[in-house]
Amino acid sequence: MSGGPRRPIPNENTPPMSSLPTGHDQAAQGQTGFDRMAHLVIVALLCAISAAVIVTAWGFPAPMLGGSDVGAARFPLIYAVALLGLTAILLAQTLAKPVAAAVPPVEKPHYARVAIGMLLMLVNLLAIGYVGYFPSALVLLMALMFLMGQRSPVWNPVIALAVTTVIYFLFDYALNVPLPAGSLFE
Repeated sequence: MSGGPRRPIPNENTPPMSSLPTGHDQAAQGQTGFDRMAHLVIVALLCAISAAVIVTAWGFPAPMLGGSDVGAARFPLIYAVALLGLTAILLAQTLAKPVAAAVPPVEKPHYARVAIGMLLMLVNLLAIGYVGYFPSALVLLMALMFLMGQRSPVWNPVIALAVTTVIYFLFDYALNVPLPAGSLFE
C-alpha cells in the first residue's frame, strides 16, 4: 500500500465529469421555468416603470431658452425609451430560449451582492444632496466594481475617477446641466 492519496473507484451510476452540464452548456440548452418567469416579471416591471416615466415627463415644463435649453423632460424620455428598447431585447432573448429541466447551478448565486449593490445606490441617492455628485459617484463606482469582482487597488480608483470625471464634464459643460455640488460644500 502506498502513502499517496487514494483515488475513488468510479461507480457505474455516477456520470463522468465531462458529461455534467456546465453553466455555458445549460445556457445553450435553455432556461429553467423559474428563470423564464423571473425574466418575464422583470420585463413587466421595467415596462411599467418606463411607461410611468414617459407619462410623468409629459407633464414637465417646456424648454425655456429655445435651442440651448434641452428641457426637463428630455433626459427622462431618452432613458425611458432606451429602457423600453433594452427590455424588448430581454423579452426576445427570453422567449427565444427553450425551457429546459432544472440543472444544479455550477456557481452559487450571489444574491447578497445584488442586495448590497442596491443598498449602496440608495445610500448614494441620499448622500448626493449632502456631499455632491463627484464624491458620492466616485465612492459608489469603486464599491460597485469591488462587488462585481474587480478588486484592483490601483485600477478601481483610476477607472472610477475617469468615469466620474467624464460624466461630470459631459453634463456640466457639454449639456449645460449642473450636477449637485452638495450642501456641505456650499
